[in-house]
Amino acid sequence: MKNKKKSHKIKKILLAAGQSKRFGDKNKLSVMIDGNPIINHILDTLVKIYDPSELIVIVGHEHKKIKNLILNKDIKILENINYKKGIGTSIALGINNLDTEIDGVMIIPADMPYINSKDIINLEKKFIELNCLKVVMSEYNSRIGNPVILWRNYFNALKSIKDNFGAKSLIRKKDIITLKAEFGTIFDIDTKEELVETKENY
Repeated sequence: MKNKKKSHKIKKILLAAGQSKRFGDKNKLSVMIDGNPIINHILDTLVKIYDPSELIVIVGHEHKKIKNLILNKDIKILENINYKKGIGTSIALGINNLDTEIDGVMIIPADMPYINSKDIINLEKKFIELNCLKVVMSEYNSRIGNPVILWRNYFNALKSIKDNFGAKSLIRKKDIITLKAEFGTIFDIDTKEELVETKENY
């Protein structure tokens, strides 16, 4: 986090490799909302909170286009050549590229433009309060959302996660702590109809 000395290291992995199959003929991450591509809404939020060195973006489908949308060249970008196999391959790639001293990892889908900085900061604070020994998830109206922060005991399992499984599929219930958050933590854009809803309501 910027302007803050801290002993804990938590990497943020932004998942931006998907094929946008439900969206149609465009890569949804490149679609504009309020003059800004969808991917840059969450990226801008993250860069306001954290130093770019704390971020990793995983690209895959139309990787050149997505890379070109990322204006901050200090952000590490990894290309997932196996992106067609599913989200698990992107998570595994990110985990396999972590430094050894990392205490936890925050996993964030790139198609959730309304996750706000307050919820991100609160999740990380809670994770640190728990000595980086729990999995911290956002919750809105009893629905589990994103991001999720996992502690390092999960890293080995995440390195070999099945191709089309997300990180939540591995988490033991006894490790989970939920934190109340806002609507943006459960709202993702998968279809053009959801994009229209976004433009009408935000």
